[in-house]
Amino acid sequence: MDTILRCPLCTRPRTAADIHGLEWSSHHGPGGVVFVCGPCTRARLVDLECGLLDPARASAPAPDRVARAA
Repeated sequence: MDTILRCPLCTRPRTAADIHGLEWSSHHGPGGVVFVCGPCTRARLVDLECGLLDPARASAPAPDRVARAA
């Protein structure tokens, strides 16, 4: 099972310090485990919890959107 080491919504890398914290949420699916960073989890909580957004299939935003989201 593959694990994606970046947030699929904003491409923020998941560091070793993040592994021991509780800020990132995990989403388990047929493609593996996908971790979504805290800010993206909070911003898209309803979509994630209701299954309206599959983070494993989410495409990364354009680079200019990453800069504004951080």
